[in-house]
Amino acid sequence: MKKSKLYKSMSLVMFLVAFVSCTDAFDSSQLEQAPEQDLNFEKVFTDYQQFRQYLDYTYSFMPGHLGRMWNSMVSELSDEAEGLGLNTCSTVFNNGAWSGDNLSYSSPTGNANRELGDMWVNLYRGIRQANMAIKNIDLVENFPTQKLHDRSLGEAHFIRAYLYFELIKRWGGVPIFDKPLELGVDELDIPRSSYDDCVNFIVADCDRANQLLDLVNDEGDTGRATRGAALALKSRTLLYAARPLNNPNQDVEKWKAAAAAAADVINLNQYSLDSDYVNMFFRPNLGSEIIMNRPRRKINFEQGHIDNSNFLVRFIVPQGYNGWMGTSVTQNFVNLYEDSNGLPITDASSSYNPNNPYANRDPRLKMTVLYNDRFWYDRKTQFNVGGLDYGSTLINPIGYSIAKFWPEAHQRYKGTSTYLNYIFFRYAEILLNYAEASNEAYGPDGASPGTGLTARGATAQVRQRVNQVPIPPQISSSKEGMRERIRNERAIELCFEEQRWYDVISWKKGVEIFGEQNPIIGMRITKNSNGSFNYNPYEYERRIFKEHMHYYPIPNNEIFKSKVLKQNPGW
Repeated sequence: MKKSKLYKSMSLVMFLVAFVSCTDAFDSSQLEQAPEQDLNFEKVFTDYQQFRQYLDYTYSFMPGHLGRMWNSMVSELSDEAEGLGLNTCSTVFNNGAWSGDNLSYSSPTGNANRELGDMWVNLYRGIRQANMAIKNIDLVENFPTQKLHDRSLGEAHFIRAYLYFELIKRWGGVPIFDKPLELGVDELDIPRSSYDDCVNFIVADCDRANQLLDLVNDEGDTGRATRGAALALKSRTLLYAARPLNNPNQDVEKWKAAAAAAADVINLNQYSLDSDYVNMFFRPNLGSEIIMNRPRRKINFEQGHIDNSNFLVRFIVPQGYNGWMGTSVTQNFVNLYEDSNGLPITDASSSYNPNNPYANRDPRLKMTVLYNDRFWYDRKTQFNVGGLDYGSTLINPIGYSIAKFWPEAHQRYKGTSTYLNYIFFRYAEILLNYAEASNEAYGPDGASPGTGLTARGATAQVRQRVNQVPIPPQISSSKEGMRERIRNERAIELCFEEQRWYDVISWKKGVEIFGEQNPIIGMRITKNSNGSFNYNPYEYERRIFKEHMHYYPIPNNEIFKSKVLKQNPGW
């Protein structure tokens, strides 16, 4: 490649992004700094160490931290949670006030841009950087080994695929750029490709990455892509492609492809469910279940609330435990936890008791949610009106908070610290991907060819890990019945992990689950003089979700400057 073409291409790569800061993924010494603005591009693509830094930084464009919306969690967009703080930006989505216009960062709601217009721009910047790496890797003459060359190329293909998936899960079909553009040579204004064409492009990148990457990385390279990560991304991509939003005619071949892709991960025989569901999220390493994560340094109670860094645990902690109580779990979501016999609490045969609502429930309720009158750290929780965890100035009127990302021993003023690595893929998701796709293609008790694993069997593995009974046959004998239970299982197992919002949208159930007809419910708890409690569900708010919101609005400034880019309908 001639130098002039290299410089022309690089002039389009604006990789020093204001809202993407330095990252300490992998070893902190490797990725402490972003590339310099005046980086010698010719040297980047001739020297291995500089190329490695360039490619490492490309990982930072992958959305990968729970606090990326600064003052709101993605869970607050869904029925999982409610943002309670004064500075939350989730209200923009909850009130149906989002659009293709950029919001002013002079208001806290401006942070919603991080999920909207800024996300679009950031993902394409990462794609340009990955394209440069793929295009110019062979100019690097001093790779230590051919294996490192191949792995690096595989990483670039994986990252590009991941970034394109993040685009299409929000916006549907998008423009595909498969190479660095050259000023004066390439057409810069191109139309959107179809959703299916984008899926095919992502799958091809995943397949190429699978050919080049290692099955297991060395310990110092934890956080880099592996074959398992490439196949997990392919599984997720094909699952979304088969769901109703993107497969309106319900082509069963798409479901079969999704089942086969999940089976490919399972058949690696590399992963298994972690026996400790609670502490899996606080491990310094991958353990047996995590396929890919973003490693972080240990954090104390105060640290982490900065862009692209660790999630601030204090944000989800009730005031009674010296927290800010920024995010509460909704009663809607608590209601999804089955009874201990595997039945929905609305089932006539359920053992659910509204006067003792947390007894005899799916064990994951206690593992993931803080509810009233349970022991936590050094006392019982008090979410009743006037109680310590109801709050005095930072009020929690909903009655719950998140336990999943808060280690019980991790308390303020106690000198404790914890790991809290962002998880991109874990094995439980793969089993649930398989269960969903296999059920749609072969029914509850059929199996994808060559696997011997049924949808019922896959879900039973996930539930057995926490000693929850298999899905009862009487409510899952049909494809339709099993579909509802698999969707519910996915909600519970993957709760608060930035899955629920996108799952519901791709099932095309946003109006039904997030809309006005399904108001957000809180639990008003009062304590009696004898120490017992009264539990009274009440309507907290009604949210707005319209049919066209199943696809995000493309940023209007992108639409206005293009002659061929079309906005999603309804926006």
